[in-house]
Amino acid sequence: MKLGTLPRGLVVAAVAAVTVVPLAASAASAAPAAPAAYSVYSSAQPLVWADSSSVPVGDVHVPAVVGKTNPLGVASAYAALGNPDGSGKTMSGQDISGLQCAGYDACKDPFLMIARAAHEGDAAGHSEQSASFTGRDGKFPGNIHAVTDCPGACASQPVHSTGSAAGPAGALPGYVSIGSSSATQDLSMDDKGRLVSTATSELDNVSIGPKNEVHFSRLVTTAQALGAGAENSKDGRADIRIDNFYILDNPVELTRAGLRLANAGPSEQEAYDGAKVLLKKLKDRGIILSLPNFDAQVVKTPDHVTVDVPALSVIFEQSAGPVQAAALSDPVQLGHSTAVVAALDANKHIEVQQDSKGNPVVVTTTAPSAVPPAAPPVSVKPSAPAPGGRATNTGRGGAPAPAAAGNGKGAAGTSGPDVSSTAPAGSNGGPAATNPSAEPGSSSTTDGAGQATMNPNNVAIGLPHLPDSLGLRGAHSVSRAFGAFIGLGLILPLSRFLIRRLG
Repeated sequence: MKLGTLPRGLVVAAVAAVTVVPLAASAASAAPAAPAAYSVYSSAQPLVWADSSSVPVGDVHVPAVVGKTNPLGVASAYAALGNPDGSGKTMSGQDISGLQCAGYDACKDPFLMIARAAHEGDAAGHSEQSASFTGRDGKFPGNIHAVTDCPGACASQPVHSTGSAAGPAGALPGYVSIGSSSATQDLSMDDKGRLVSTATSELDNVSIGPKNEVHFSRLVTTAQALGAGAENSKDGRADIRIDNFYILDNPVELTRAGLRLANAGPSEQEAYDGAKVLLKKLKDRGIILSLPNFDAQVVKTPDHVTVDVPALSVIFEQSAGPVQAAALSDPVQLGHSTAVVAALDANKHIEVQQDSKGNPVVVTTTAPSAVPPAAPPVSVKPSAPAPGGRATNTGRGGAPAPAAAGNGKGAAGTSGPDVSSTAPAGSNGGPAATNPSAEPGSSSTTDGAGQATMNPNNVAIGLPHLPDSLGLRGAHSVSRAFGAFIGLGLILPLSRFLIRRLG
């Protein structure tokens, strides 16, 4: 055998030793995983008026959409058409002429104009409901649509939630009339691993006041929030657009600096001053028009970003009909979109909830500890717990046993997850009650320990599994073979030298 010739087995071993590390590193090119803890929320409502039930004669059906998702593979989507005060979601007669439905047990008149979709768990799943109608004389169409969809691994990849709704023309005589309205929400994750929440509301051909004092052809609000688990990685975008905006028959423009006359004037200051005069004249007629606060639209913290985009609000100080002005204490909200992304790379439980007024509130607590799930039987050979309350593992490749109760340690003696939770306890000293979201169709989770076992993000990879996880299962045997090759390279020249000397 020539000295420069390698045995075939050693060649394979040497090549394997060289290629092990690149194979392990190739996992970095896989799809990005979601943050360890997150909650994503979006909602859109083009028109809301709590006092609309006080108007005796009126016919307005406006949309509302809400979506949520979190890292337990839980997501929901909600879309509805109802009265501006949130009631009256059942429609019938000519209003829903041409009704078509999908995903409902029944599709008939009267119809509850709500679409819901939901997902829970790691397994793949698709949930969807939709309904549409052409309306009176085929000229007053509307629709609702809600979807949650996940192709699999729904805990590590956020469940996609989307919803949309569109309402027909309608009016509350003397106060407000609309040509049409729509709302959409979408929750997803982009190819950079950023959670993305987007909400949009739209109103078309709107007239406000008994004499058309305020009108515009289109109002669109957009809220978008995005971010990953790293602190200060969150950002947001807010946008309000109003086309053909008129006050008392004068064209105006909405800017970050305020309202200005669209036809300008000798100077910019006069354009803004002229718009203020219009607002004053409008108030003298009993109509107070409030503008948005652009500086308060995007609020960022290290762990979450909230983008809240209300557009215009109108208060009627004088009644336009038999309704007394004192009964109209709440403003008409025109255009409103909200998007929230809350995310942390930490063992936390983070949830977007709603307060009594429907405003989003981010609540963060220490997540309950989770017991790691059992590994596949073929690779796990746990032994009985050793004396003293610790569990031991036998055999190579065995999974770490769960920490014994009371010591908080794993088999190797490292600190296990904190078994205590900082969630507030109930009045009886037990776990706090579930705090469901106030919005219909949105999801909520319980901060109790029962949900912890569902969260794969709380389960760490044990050290015995690490070589297999990194593709290094054969690294030890390869290194021994490579060492044999080096030893053989030293022995062969020495043996040939001795043979020649003794020959």
